[in-house]
Amino acid sequence: MSLLPAAPFSHISLLALCALLLTLATGCNDLASADESGTQAPRSPYNNSNGAPTGGAGVGQSGAQDFGRFRSIIDGGEVPAPNTLDAVGFFNEHKFELPAPDCGGNVCPHGMFGVWGNMLNGANCTLAMLGFNTPLDPADFERPPLNMAIAVDTSGSIKGQPLDMVIVGLKELARKLSPKDEVTLIAYSNEARVLIESTPESDPDRSKLTAAIESLEADGFTNMYDGLKSALEAVSARKSASRQNRVILLSDGVATRGIQNRDRIINLGATYASQGIGITTIGVGTEFDIELMQRLSETGSGNFYFVENLNTVDEIFGVEADTFLVPVAEDVTINFDVAKGYRFRAAYGTRTWEGDADGATLSIPSLFIASRKSIDDIDPGGGRRGGGGAILFEVVPTSDVSERESVPAGQPIGQVTMSYRQPGTQNMVSTETTILNELPPGDTPAGGAFDSAMVEKAFVALNIYAGFDMALDRYASGAPNQAIDILVPLEQSVGEWLSENEDEDIESDLRTLNQLIRVMRSEGARQSTDRPMPPSPWPQD
Repeated sequence: MSLLPAAPFSHISLLALCALLLTLATGCNDLASADESGTQAPRSPYNNSNGAPTGGAGVGQSGAQDFGRFRSIIDGGEVPAPNTLDAVGFFNEHKFELPAPDCGGNVCPHGMFGVWGNMLNGANCTLAMLGFNTPLDPADFERPPLNMAIAVDTSGSIKGQPLDMVIVGLKELARKLSPKDEVTLIAYSNEARVLIESTPESDPDRSKLTAAIESLEADGFTNMYDGLKSALEAVSARKSASRQNRVILLSDGVATRGIQNRDRIINLGATYASQGIGITTIGVGTEFDIELMQRLSETGSGNFYFVENLNTVDEIFGVEADTFLVPVAEDVTINFDVAKGYRFRAAYGTRTWEGDADGATLSIPSLFIASRKSIDDIDPGGGRRGGGGAILFEVVPTSDVSERESVPAGQPIGQVTMSYRQPGTQNMVSTETTILNELPPGDTPAGGAFDSAMVEKAFVALNIYAGFDMALDRYASGAPNQAIDILVPLEQSVGEWLSENEDEDIESDLRTLNQLIRVMRSEGARQSTDRPMPPSPWPQD
């Protein structure tokens, strides 16, 4: 981003701050042209006449579905390691209302534009938001029958409450199985053991599966490779094009027996994923190998969840199970091509992208129906997973003055082309969407300009994510005071935004932000006495 130094942050409102910055020689951006009225560009909230959203069900990426472990570590009074914060998981806890899914396919992409001064020091931040939804109704969605294997970590470390939670969750999952589903239950500790193969013929009422789940006992070490391999082989032996072929891997720790090399475990999953067998991973407790579980889910066209407590068990196995087992799109490729007058910088909300100044290409194994129906659709335990999330493309107006001035207002900033395969078929679907900017390249109104309120929400969420990321890197590098210098101004900015906007997701983010500041201060971090200007969350041009 073209982020230049701005005037020192103060307790005045963020809108006033941006207006002030835009009047100074060291304003938000040397390319910016302030809207002297201070008003925002017109928004297009996608609601009908009585205010109800018109968009269909949200669609989220495979990979992490929450950042619950990150939050759990903070609530436990510790500062998380930087790799605990996952971009996909963070944004999947945010629900974005989108236009009606009328593209004619199972998945509809929506591209929207936004620009404002960032929430750390007010410098320019320009982005394009890409969200997905579907005309499919989760309540009426009839999934294909399952060919599924569940591999459960029964090592000694899972004894007690973790195992109790797993048993409760698996019994709930067994209750939700279709009469046509085939399920293999595998327990692994020092080695893997097949406990039962539950089929419509051998176990029509799932009583044998339920009894096997209730018999689970914890002992020994963690041979994760053997557990995963046994589950993959069980699914492969009965693989069918008419079924959803999937493995669920549960673990509370790291591999301590058998093959323990992380890359070899991931490659094992990737090999079977290339044959059409998906992998969903569920972490229990706070000691599991989060990087391994996340990467397995991403390479295995599946999802990753973190079980925090009994409420989370019900949310994942009782609510999410309706959608996380069956994708609505596979082998997804997204190309973002930047238009004249702009340059591409980075993508957020996804881990699988490559790009240069002209644009980016994203490869996503699969997309799933998101379970949340609205922004205030929060599980009783407070869980916000299943929002669907969004992908954000960061762009900067070109530094080539003649090129920039040749682009009038209302022109595209880029085009998104998406292709995906319909699950269970070889049919490929392609869609295109163009993202427009009502302003000339580089203009930054004092109050920001957003195509919809949802883009503004995505902007705020991105700033919170970037603040977490920067602060954790500095804290881990032995600079706790610099971490606090980033988080405190961000906390003030987000609080000011919420004083004028209501949003359950951002309010939850702010609570986590507040708690992280308290934890860092309890560990001795102190805000600098000279109150320095926070650094820009993105690199300078």
